[in-house]
Amino acid sequence: MYTKDEIIENVIKIRKEIGHEYVKPEIREIYYNDDTDELTIITPDRPEKSIIIGKGGWVVGKLREKLQINSIHVVSYTDIILKEYQLQLAKNNIEKQKKNKQIPISYIPVFENIYELLKLKHSHAYDNNIIINYIKKNINRTPYENADVTVALSGGVDSSFSLLLAKALGFNVHAFSVDPGTIILPKQFHYNIDNLIKKTEIQHEYLEVDMKQIIDDALGGKIHPCGRCSSFIEKTIHKKTANMNIPIMIYGDLLSTGSQAITFNDNIMRINLPALMRMEKNEIKNIVVDYDVKKIKGYGCPLVVQVHHKYPQYRSFSIQRVLRETRAGILEPGEALDLINTI
Repeated sequence: MYTKDEIIENVIKIRKEIGHEYVKPEIREIYYNDDTDELTIITPDRPEKSIIIGKGGWVVGKLREKLQINSIHVVSYTDIILKEYQLQLAKNNIEKQKKNKQIPISYIPVFENIYELLKLKHSHAYDNNIIINYIKKNINRTPYENADVTVALSGGVDSSFSLLLAKALGFNVHAFSVDPGTIILPKQFHYNIDNLIKKTEIQHEYLEVDMKQIIDDALGGKIHPCGRCSSFIEKTIHKKTANMNIPIMIYGDLLSTGSQAITFNDNIMRINLPALMRMEKNEIKNIVVDYDVKKIKGYGCPLVVQVHHKYPQYRSFSIQRVLRETRAGILEPGEALDLINTI
């Protein structure tokens, strides 16, 4: 395989060929995965990462063609340090739940699986194939007895990922989709939900609800709907979980990492599974695509789109959400810019 010096030489040549300024990047480490034909390039910091990727990904695209490999993943060591720290916090969180005997006995085998997967990802934080390989290997696992969980399934990529990983870990998954009508849960979300349920054969139910007050307040310019909508949906799933005497519910939150990845409300544990595993958007998209889950173009549901159009002052609230995910390293700047341009 290629050496660091050979890759640096190729990057310099490609940058010259396409008219970029001369810059010699530094590379800390390289890893080649023979199974996936993927090269991971670790740079000391983000500036070197940008040099290798180039404007619009042009440089790394040409590099992939020149090296004749399937894909190249460029990551900065500073991002790896942050990810390792957050994964360590997640491991500590699991250890705390075990120590405080917050995990029901019948769920202990699943949490042991979670802990072992966290350990593996922590020791190979640069490798974005760990979770996808785990799901592929274990998606048909027989659920552990009396290890029931509810999963809030919106039809987006984050909640779809949560359902897949929960199943692969050994939970007995009961999925619920809160349905206030097509202005919040449009046809393309239904399409993703129905495809995913058909592929995984998981128990699922649409929960029809009345959110007229929230919709009217949003269309009347009184509120940005996302906060109240999320709260309403969480209360609905929480109530359903409590009525079924299930002690754990799973969400697709990406931001609540570390100590906030597992929280409690009225003795029901909430696991923010993507945040617990310190997932990134690209990782998640690469996983769910195999289960006929399509990326929804643009930002937000039809209600949010209408609010942005009628009341431009609310666009900043949505942009701030995108920026939060970018600061957290969940979204790449290019992905964030594409989203912001749709707001």
